[in-house]
Amino acid sequence: MVYALYNPSCNVNIWNLNYQCLASVIDLGLQRDVRASPSYQISLFTQEMRTRVFWVTYTFDRTVCTMMGRPIGLRDEACEIRFPLDIPDSNLMNRTANQPMSLEAPSHMSYSIHLFKLAQLNSEIKYVMHSICRDAPAYAYPPVKDIFAWQRDMMRSLQEWQSAVPQPPRDQDTGMTAYCHAKYHETMVLLLRPSPAIPAPAPEMLDLCVQHAFMLLQCFGVLYDAGRLLYSRLAVHAVFLGTLVLLHGIWKLPETATRFRMDELIRRLNTAQSILSSIGEHWAEAASARDCIAQLSNLTVQRLLKSQAGPGEIASSPMRHRLRDPGVPAAQLQHVDQRSRVVQGQSSTSYEDDPTLSWQAGLLGQPPTATSSPPSEFLNLFDDLLRCDFEGWSGVSDLDGLIREIFSSSQHES
Repeated sequence: MVYALYNPSCNVNIWNLNYQCLASVIDLGLQRDVRASPSYQISLFTQEMRTRVFWVTYTFDRTVCTMMGRPIGLRDEACEIRFPLDIPDSNLMNRTANQPMSLEAPSHMSYSIHLFKLAQLNSEIKYVMHSICRDAPAYAYPPVKDIFAWQRDMMRSLQEWQSAVPQPPRDQDTGMTAYCHAKYHETMVLLLRPSPAIPAPAPEMLDLCVQHAFMLLQCFGVLYDAGRLLYSRLAVHAVFLGTLVLLHGIWKLPETATRFRMDELIRRLNTAQSILSSIGEHWAEAASARDCIAQLSNLTVQRLLKSQAGPGEIASSPMRHRLRDPGVPAAQLQHVDQRSRVVQGQSSTSYEDDPTLSWQAGLLGQPPTATSSPPSEFLNLFDDLLRCDFEGWSGVSDLDGLIREIFSSSQHES
């Protein structure tokens, strides 16, 4: 399963493989909380490995189902939830369950347990917001009566999860903190974007979703610049969807575009194209996603420049030429982007704070209220693009459909 996710060119069907893993978990009873007792002797090593294998499979199931827009395979109520102990592999053989844990620096298990908790929140979002049938049968759990109150509670839960991300010493940072922040923004996008439960989010929620998509690309840029981004199907999906949500929100809410500096917006779009270009050298679907983003990004920047400047100023604007050409090598793109960071005096390792975003100070409070702005003549341009024929895509009515069509067409071509 891990090999298939991180080597997309192997053409292994991860959906079928995911269900084979779930079947093995159930067949071995790993979803049950089995512990040592007087009547059943089991070592701590065996107990913890059973729990770890279950949680890895559980997390893969939630991740794959979310990425592919399909139902969850193993429901939460069928499992006895117990998180593994925060014990490094080196100490697992020489420790007992009742032995106190020392206050050490976060281990790889610290981050794993924290990501397992996020998988539970992801699971709840899938159940509540992304179920196709909105009328729960009588034998199911009681439905959520106030979806908007539930959404606000889930936002607080995700914010609490982010605030509890393990913080390693500066000299021991492996990039997992930045990765956890990226997963936080990715899950917030899943919560706030249009879904079967809330097909038309309020403008302030869609605006907040766009801000998280922007920060998602910034986190991936940090990992990419530091050489710590692992190329996988998951990275392609997160970067591609985050960019589409960002562009979609800019066209849906013209006032949202005013929250970003133009050079910052172009930098994030360039980051997405750089990552997809690098992955596209090994996987054709990533190159197709990059080409789609390049077309939409170029048109978006040109329209924004046109709305901010006179006709004579657009052709001479340096911003117009900074958007990346998908044919440029990834190494050259990264050099240009790093050089632009130096010019702007920005740090390439800062992902938590961005002085260009006035909304970030209110993330832990209520969602920002959309500010008034002049109406835009290009309000529905992005929606029209999703329904038209450009460069070989037939057109769909939603973002998930666009992703499926691009990936499917690339698979048929190869």
